[in-house]
Formats: sequence, C-alpha cells, structure tokens
Amino acid sequence: MPVSVQIIAEHNLVYVKYTGPMKVSETAAALTEFSKHPFAGPGLRHLVDLTELTDLDRDYAKFMELQAKKVETMAGHGIETFMVYYATTPIGLHAASLGKNGWTPESGVVAIVLEDEEHALHALGLPYDSIAIMLDKVDAQSV
Repeated sequence: MPVSVQIIAEHNLVYVKYTGPMKVSETAAALTEFSKHPFAGPGLRHLVDLTELTDLDRDYAKFMELQAKKVETMAGHGIETFMVYYATTPIGLHAASLGKNGWTPESGVVAIVLEDEEHALHALGLPYDSIAIMLDKVDAQSV
C-alpha cells in the first residue's frame, strides 16, 4: 500500500508516509488500522511525509468523509494534536494544504505545512536532522 503508518512511541509520534498516488480508500484503510492500535488516540504528534507523493485522488466528497473519520479518531477529547505536513513538490503541497485546511479550530488539531525536512522534525521537537536518521535510531511499530 502506498501509505504507511508507524507509531514511534518513544517520541509520541505517528509517522505517515505516502509514496506514489494518494487514494482515499487506501488512506481510509490505514486510518482504520491506526485506530485499532493500542497507542492510537488524540494527543499524538503526526509527521505526514508527502515528499514522494505523485498524484492525488480527486474524489473530494470521499476526502471530506475521510476527514470526518479522522476527526473522530484523532481530534477533540480536550487534547491538542499537533500535525506537520512535510511536502516539497507541487502535488505534495496541494495535498498538504487540503489536509491542513480540513481541520477546524474546534477539532483541537494544530496543523502546519513545512517544506524543509529538518524544520519539520524540529517543529515536532524531534532531535534529528533527517527522517532516515530518526527511523534508524528508533523502535517504530508499524500499524
């Protein structure tokens, strides 16, 4: 599946990586698996890596349905969730903008878009200069 989700418990982080085209159905399946994980829930920080995204599912009605499911899983509950969308290409930046703008102020999700890898990691309070180094040094649990 072109979307992978890893929970890095020691950093209270969910790392999501897209490769190839983003399909709403595959994202929904990954969200369902994530929601079943014992560490899943509001308050986790999220790093959504869109640097290898090549295309975007244009079914915006399904995208909005998925966003509503994400709100149920990751938002509300009085706990703030911080999300960084890391994107470097026009399609990645478009997807990041859609994702960021899908969160309402009352959802409790604070989302930003960054184009620099080191800045994305540091914004999340992570002591790494690259995602590859982070993944080499941590014990990630794939969802």
